[in-house]
Amino acid sequence: MRQTVSKDELASAERASGSPTRVLRSHRIAELMAADIRKRILDRDLLVTHTLPPEAELMVQYGVSRPTLREALRLLEAEQLIVIRRGGKGGAIIQQPSLDGAARQFGFLLNYRGVTLGDLHHARTIIEPPALASLALTAKPDQLVELKRELNEATHAIGDQNRHRSVLGAIRERMVELTGTTTTTMIMRLLQHVQDHQTTGFPTDRNGKLQVLSQKAHERMVDLIATGDAAVAESYWRGHLLEGRQYFGQRNAKQLVAGI
Repeated sequence: MRQTVSKDELASAERASGSPTRVLRSHRIAELMAADIRKRILDRDLLVTHTLPPEAELMVQYGVSRPTLREALRLLEAEQLIVIRRGGKGGAIIQQPSLDGAARQFGFLLNYRGVTLGDLHHARTIIEPPALASLALTAKPDQLVELKRELNEATHAIGDQNRHRSVLGAIRERMVELTGTTTTTMIMRLLQHVQDHQTTGFPTDRNGKLQVLSQKAHERMVDLIATGDAAVAESYWRGHLLEGRQYFGQRNAKQLVAGI
């Protein structure tokens, strides 16, 4: 079994934990062990949905005590890289890194930095228009058919404000994903995920007017992508996002992003 932290290093640190700084040392050992397992998950040496070896086996492999092992597993569970299942058939089940986990940490960071909802929305005006302009240059007929089909299905969500917003958000994510740029797609999803969490329930749209306007804007955007005119598509979507900011209202735009 390949390890980035040697067994001897962990065992030596574990033996030293009998000092007055035992708790701090034990936590440090757990961090080293968690870092090694984390790297092996990300390197796909340990596969998603598989179970980590039993506690007794891990203790021998890493030369650590049970409390230290469990602290390491708690760290990985907090990062949502594993989920602990109790019982005879339980264990530490490996999970793929999740958007929820990343968005939670991202939300905490934005809150700590004093970022407002207005600033979060402005970030979308910087990222989304160029991405959709790029799609206008590369979109294939079958991709356009897919987007139009999804938009048609989105009309059935009009009347349920939060659901309609979520469906259109997924369509925007798909449009960015179709550009083939994974980094932009993940940044877009993080921003969208955090913003959706913050703005659930506002602006109030009891008669569905805003939902209809948003639906038409997305349909227009797909039509512009189909023309292949990147400049017009980019300009239109930036204008739509800037116009949409007014619906936050001055009070909501200045509201700090809250932790998720």
